[in-house]
Amino acid sequence: MGTQLVRREGLILTIIAIALTIGCREQVAKRGGEPQVRATVVTIRTTIQPANRNYVHALMIADDLARSGDEVDAWRLFDLKKNEVTFVDDVAKTFRTASLDALTKEHRDAFGDRPAPELPVAEWSTSGAKKTVGGFEATQAMVRMGGYQRELWIAEKSPIPAQLFAFMRASEPAPSPIAGVTRAVDEALLKIRGFPLSDHAELAYDGKKLVVDRIVEKIEQKDVPASWFVVPRGYRNVTTPAASRRSAS
Repeated sequence: MGTQLVRREGLILTIIAIALTIGCREQVAKRGGEPQVRATVVTIRTTIQPANRNYVHALMIADDLARSGDEVDAWRLFDLKKNEVTFVDDVAKTFRTASLDALTKEHRDAFGDRPAPELPVAEWSTSGAKKTVGGFEATQAMVRMGGYQRELWIAEKSPIPAQLFAFMRASEPAPSPIAGVTRAVDEALLKIRGFPLSDHAELAYDGKKLVVDRIVEKIEQKDVPASWFVVPRGYRNVTTPAASRRSAS
């Protein structure tokens, strides 16, 4: 009974981790009189069933900088040229910067090894299948773990920088104390070249099916507030000396 409970908790935590990364706000509207910058704006719609909930948010890329509009109060600014992430806290009015190498190491360490032999292990596979999604050629990848399945269609060549998805993944914390069950999948996601234009996940549980669909609806060029890509003035830099040295190296 205890083993079954732990297994069920592991599957639930996996699908919840996906749901928690889902945005619920689109924030690309112009502000009166504020300087604008031309950006690639990626509109992403997420649908959760059977709750029939829909969320739309925008991913914005301009001048080698990227930011996701679903992150409020605490958000990440990705510098694709310097290979750095700046974590901004609008509540505490602080920010810190870390290198991609340092974040990737911390992320891998957090996932650790498989926590217990009785837990199911997530498997990553690629079929080689290709199809056109939103006008771009995409390749299929699959994740399976017990009653949990996930299908991604990943486009390497699109207006979205090929390294951005892996960059975003590396700067996320491990989703749970038993994250080791998805270690192989996480490693594959850290090495992805391209962006998932279609991401379908489902979990069969207690006779029901929880489904999360994330679709890139459109990619367009738009003017957005330049301030979206800048740490606000007056925010305190809380980057540690060690992190600064790693970022500079």
